[in-house]
Amino acid sequence: MFLVATAYAAAITVRGASYSTEATMTRQREKGTYEVIVRVSHLVEQGGKVIEELIEQPKITSAPGGPASLHCGAQPSDRDYNDIENVTVDVSWPEIGKQSLAVCTVVVKLGDKVVSRTKTRVIVEQR
Repeated sequence: MFLVATAYAAAITVRGASYSTEATMTRQREKGTYEVIVRVSHLVEQGGKVIEELIEQPKITSAPGGPASLHCGAQPSDRDYNDIENVTVDVSWPEIGKQSLAVCTVVVKLGDKVVSRTKTRVIVEQR
């Protein structure tokens, strides 16, 4: 048996920009790992409809029992760092055999300024 948890959130920031964040967390028993796939989009109104413009779609595969992180997008050394979103994903999955929370935190920044933060917690029951 494996666990799949998907969370979806939309955030409106102080700049008036809107973002959507979707995270799918899956335990892969046969591989002894977990996989987290995140989709971060900028919500834009176009022709009277709201559409999603994909910013990043990071994927993390790691062993249970410890944290993992991934940063995608603009780097501080990039000329347009302050004008392009960058995404950091931090995840943790409980040790095998322990009931606890799996946690996924997604932070979207323009340069060093946080414009969106989403935290998803899922109870993992070991069976």
